Amino acid sequence: MERSNAIFENAPANDVSEQAIYWFALLLDGAETDQDRAAFSRWLAADEAHRQAFLEIEHLWAGTSSLDMSKHGGAIGRRAFLGAGLAVGLVGAAGWYGKLIPHHPFADFSASKGERRTITVMPGIQAELASQTSLSLVQNEFGHTGLTLHEGEVFVAHDGRQPGFFVQADGLVTRPREAARFDISHYDTSGDVIAAQGTLDVTLNSRHHSILPGHGMSFAPGDMGAPRPVDLTVRLAWRQGKLVFVGDRLADVATVLQRWQSGKIIVLGEQLKKRPVTLVVNLNRTADILPLMGKALNVEVTQISRYLTILRAA
Repeated sequence: MERSNAIFENAPANDVSEQAIYWFALLLDGAETDQDRAAFSRWLAADEAHRQAFLEIEHLWAGTSSLDMSKHGGAIGRRAFLGAGLAVGLVGAAGWYGKLIPHHPFADFSASKGERRTITVMPGIQAELASQTSLSLVQNEFGHTGLTLHEGEVFVAHDGRQPGFFVQADGLVTRPREAARFDISHYDTSGDVIAAQGTLDVTLNSRHHSILPGHGMSFAPGDMGAPRPVDLTVRLAWRQGKLVFVGDRLADVATVLQRWQSGKIIVLGEQLKKRPVTLVVNLNRTADILPLMGKALNVEVTQISRYLTILRAA
């Protein structure tokens, strides 16, 4: 993608959504040059998907398109965006501001964004749901009752009174041996299983692993990794109202933060995405973390309403 202005040290690579955000932020800043405008017009005309992605961003900002996108050659700058009312039509742009409507509205148990919730699933079994988690009760072919994790993260405390209890997520089935405490997360196409106490038996298709206390395992559709030691204090910090990152990529940190607060966080630039971050987040004050993180990491934080935040190299 073309770029002439040094407002961004690293332009996004191949993702159309990120490219649209890049151009939006550049034009909103008001420092674009004639060369920038010409490059933007070429990008806009190159593919209908570019125009649609940019319109979604503009709708998010203004509530209605204040730009005549049929005239690609015109000069477009900050005033075109700022002239419209803010956030009139945010609800119409759900794909850009987070999951206001849950993916599984008919789940038996759920926690909304930013919420932590503890439930009693059945006698002897409690579940702590992390933000944006949905679960349902199910029975297997043997008549045993268990849980399906549709999405999110859940910590299960099982006192051993329910033989045959299991938790399934994206094809993976986890069964505690007698009493156990364990955590399962499942987002998009990947997940993790962590044994805090007790031993777990996990199966996926015909493969099987045993997970000992203090160990965890990653899985994906049709595949699972080998058990490995994990830091329980770090991985389960959300149960204490914190998120702990130790040398994590900024892009991964942004992905996790998105699960706990409203809006989408975009990190612009491949180098910035890879920047290691060590950080402790108070889940009761997530609104403060991005500005503070920006200062600590020398990252420029641009918040376009509370539904979209852009991180870029300062």
